[in-house]
Formats: sequence, structure tokens, C-alpha cells
Amino acid sequence: MAEHRRERDSRRSRTERYRAAATALLAGVPGPLVGLTSACAVPPPGPTEPVAFDTATVWLVEPGDSSSIVVEVARTSEQQERGLSRRPSLDGGGMLFLFTEPRSGDDGFWMWQTPFPLDIAFIDQDGVVRRIMSMEPCLEESVDACPGYFPEVPYASALEVGRGWLEERGVGVGARVRVVG
Repeated sequence: MAEHRRERDSRRSRTERYRAAATALLAGVPGPLVGLTSACAVPPPGPTEPVAFDTATVWLVEPGDSSSIVVEVARTSEQQERGLSRRPSLDGGGMLFLFTEPRSGDDGFWMWQTPFPLDIAFIDQDGVVRRIMSMEPCLEESVDACPGYFPEVPYASALEVGRGWLEERGVGVGARVRVVG
């Protein structure tokens, strides 16, 4: 029971941090968003301006096998805040989030206004997948209604792909990641 309570309290504190960061973003408060990395950001109300992304090929290497996927690369905070939100489909690719500083396991992603399910691989500074999570679509009007996804391991980048893509190719925790382009 105490273990369950600690786990619930931990989720609550992460959710509270997530909501505080999202509220600050919506209010236009400047400064870093601690505890929230947006896979799907909170765009300004009304029409959204397109955000340009470069592309790269990501190679995922498992013992005896490898797979590649062409992805859009989110390097800037603007790109990372937009992520895959408000897109009608994934079109078979994915998105790679590259961060200038490693992130704590309490820094999470969310799926606000993303209509398709995703898997996300959290990758450490050495290019090794440390955690894979499945994320559900969230088309709610309010970002507060969408759950956050917190890896609970430090990471330097994150790869979002369509649900099942990693599993179909046998990619799991421990896979090595190499980015070309």
C-alpha cells in the first residue's frame, strides 16, 4: 500500500509539474519549461503557422539486425514544442527530438492534438535506447486533459514512430541508435 501511495504521489507531482509548465506556456511566460518536453505542443490559438524541419535517417541496430527510418528532426524549442501535433497522419516516418542538454527522467512528453498512436524511444548520450513507451492519441481541447509520458530515465534524444514500428522490427531497450544527415 505504501509503495502504491508513493507511486501515485510521484505521478501526481509529475502531473502537477506538467500542468504548471503547460499553463506557463499557454500564458506566454518566458523561460525554460522544467519538467515538460513537448512532443505535441500548445500552439497559439487560431491558425497555426507551419514549422520547418530538416530530415535525417535514423539507424537502430540490434545484435544481428538493423532497421532505418527517415524522420523529421526537432532541434529548436519551436520545433520541439510543435512536434507532431495537429498533423493528419504520420506518413510512415517519425520525429527525432535532439536536445542540447540531457533531460531528466521527470521531463516528459504529451500527445495533445495528435490523432494517431505513437511509440517513443528515449535514447541516452551514448546513443542507446533506455526506455520505450506507447502513447495514446489525445484530441482534447485542453492540454490538461492529456496524460504526460515520463520515462523515469535520463535521455539526450527521443524518437517518435508509429505504434508498433519498433516492435515489428525487433527494436528494444539496449538497441544502438545512429543518426545520418
